[in-house]
Amino acid sequence: MAQLNETARVEAFSDGVFAIAITLLVLEIHVPPSDDKRLVAELLKLWPSYLAFLASFMTIGIMWLNHHRLFTLIKTSDDGLIVINLAVLLGITWIPFPTALVAEHLKRAEGVAAGVLYASSFAVIAVMYNLMWRYAVKMKLCAVDVDVGAITRQYSIIPVMYFVLVGVAFINGTAVLIASAVYAVYFSMPPSLWRRKSRSQA
Repeated sequence: MAQLNETARVEAFSDGVFAIAITLLVLEIHVPPSDDKRLVAELLKLWPSYLAFLASFMTIGIMWLNHHRLFTLIKTSDDGLIVINLAVLLGITWIPFPTALVAEHLKRAEGVAAGVLYASSFAVIAVMYNLMWRYAVKMKLCAVDVDVGAITRQYSIIPVMYFVLVGVAFINGTAVLIASAVYAVYFSMPPSLWRRKSRSQA
């Protein structure tokens, strides 16, 4: 039987990784080399960087929010949960790179490849989130709560939505960033909404 431990250290370590990753995003917005007369124009040209920063900041922020929500229900941990959580954090630390890449190439022909990498990165993280949650439920690491089923239903569609986003990347990179921000707003909704929805459909 796996030895169960409290989750405080897992949460503290995860919070640190989220904080570093979300801070690194702004470092990819570079000060334009220009004189005062053209500064405003040069700043306006950086709109892909602003959009990429905003989309990634919102997405990582909501991923942190959902991570916090999960660990209010996950009361104990084992080695399997820690390993899957590390895989989630690996994806989070990776995000500043595709963010910078899509910002740099959004207006170029190679923007499709950058957009696909960007969307695929979030799709993989979404899969890992599902694995972590389902593992916690299966191994009975969660407290008994009415939101457990609601979270499972909510999370089941997240990978599908992000794989759809990969398809969107083949069409328009800007749409990928806008959709990512919209997804973040959608996934910020509390599990209680899903619980009410499931009851109304019962």
